[in-house]
Amino acid sequence: MSKVSCLLALFSGLLLSVSFPPFSLFPAIAIALVPLIEAAWGREWFYAGRLGFLAGLVHFSTLLWWISPTISRFGNLPGWAAWPVFGLLVCYLAIYPAIWSGLVGYWTSGSYCRLPLPLALAGAWTLLEWIRGHALTGFAWDYLAYALEPVPPLIQTAEIWGPYGLTFFIVLLNVLLWQSWKGPITGIDDSGLQGNRRIRLARIGLVLVCITGLWFYGKWRMEDIAHGDARLPAAKIAAIQAAIPQDKKWDPAFQTATMRTYYKLTLEAIKKFNKSEGGQILPSLVIWPETATPFYFQDQGPLRKDVLSIARNLDTALLFGSPAYRFDATGSPEYLNSAYLLGPDGVVAGRYDKRHLVPFGEYLPWGWITAWAQGFLPSTGQFSPGSKSIPLSWRDFHVGVLICFESIFPALSRETVREGANFLAVLTNDAWFGLTGAPYQHEAMAVFRAVETRRWVIRAANTGISSLISPGGVRKEKTPLFKPCYIEGTIHLRKDRTLFVRYGASWLLLFCLFWVIIPFFGKGYKGF
Repeated sequence: MSKVSCLLALFSGLLLSVSFPPFSLFPAIAIALVPLIEAAWGREWFYAGRLGFLAGLVHFSTLLWWISPTISRFGNLPGWAAWPVFGLLVCYLAIYPAIWSGLVGYWTSGSYCRLPLPLALAGAWTLLEWIRGHALTGFAWDYLAYALEPVPPLIQTAEIWGPYGLTFFIVLLNVLLWQSWKGPITGIDDSGLQGNRRIRLARIGLVLVCITGLWFYGKWRMEDIAHGDARLPAAKIAAIQAAIPQDKKWDPAFQTATMRTYYKLTLEAIKKFNKSEGGQILPSLVIWPETATPFYFQDQGPLRKDVLSIARNLDTALLFGSPAYRFDATGSPEYLNSAYLLGPDGVVAGRYDKRHLVPFGEYLPWGWITAWAQGFLPSTGQFSPGSKSIPLSWRDFHVGVLICFESIFPALSRETVREGANFLAVLTNDAWFGLTGAPYQHEAMAVFRAVETRRWVIRAANTGISSLISPGGVRKEKTPLFKPCYIEGTIHLRKDRTLFVRYGASWLLLFCLFWVIIPFFGKGYKGF
């Protein structure tokens, strides 16, 4: 590979990374793929694929670098062993941009260049992104669409097609901008790169129309959602961020202090509640983070009684995370990452068990195939997944619970809303990641869950970021990292269903597949 091509691929990787938190230079996403397209255009597919692999290595290693120190610190692995483990993940993730870049070269190095190139390439990236979110248990971290999170008006169409449609638009934008810069592509010879001014202006005009359309649609929908919310049932809600250090969280000697911290912050939040609004007494709910209780709540004992008394004494419903267990048919214990909902009377209204576990963190996937990794990752939990997406309910509350890793998967929030959830609660513990970009990246994806489902999202994180997000994707409250605090506010309980909740993104994926297939059956098609 030439030095210029490698530098272009490297530049694309860096542009992709700085588009996401903690940098959030979102305008960069509009041109992030342009250098890679320039490098791969007209190249032999294997050469182009290697350029895409390089771009993927740069992107995912700079975006996810925090995984290695996390594995080293909490996985009991020395640094020299943690980095190769992280490298394997990065190499796997880099395969996806490599395939896409290979298609760029394959479709433009021969007669395949006569095709609807922008649509085909946008469709290919979108399909690959969907596959990445599902293959090998799925890793849906930071789809291209999530780079637009800082600009709520641009993400409102997620209610129609989830993040996938916005990813399609971003790639389409990149290809059209590259073509506008290079000129219209109508053949494989250099003369075809000259183009004419009219076609170039038409492409620029199409880009501007698309961006303007997204913006005005978004502004209209945000105003419409806000006005509609005011007519819906309201409730008071709070999220507690106790900032319990990870190295003390499971220390038995620290359990009582942990409960005192939660009680103190919960009491402060309740005192700020104005439960009476418009002559009505509003129900209230306080949310604690994932595994907030560092003991098995289902077991009888003084610590369980402390939690029950908090709900009773403060006269509020309480949702909190706790480890749990059950026994299989053979009598062997199965461990669960769960959330409990208590009514103000201290009665357990329901329990939710985390369905999508973190591979190599909460469990080892694929049975005997990966059993050898237990020796290298001794702290890997042996958790079992839950199976139900049914919301936890108490009176008017029908809360769709997402625990930690689950909040990055659009399908999980969609499923629980289809089951009747009228708001979403994300319980997480991001203390593992320290002061890195991970908590910011993780929290940003929750904004999309709000827009896709048009539900209020309350996010309770042990060390932050905790946030209250409106159905329009606007944060009403947000906390700093590693500070004991709380957020509180009023939410509205919604029953409507978006197009994405009703139908998902299958129709869009078929649309993408159609444009990807066309090149293989329409060599003579003269695209734009």
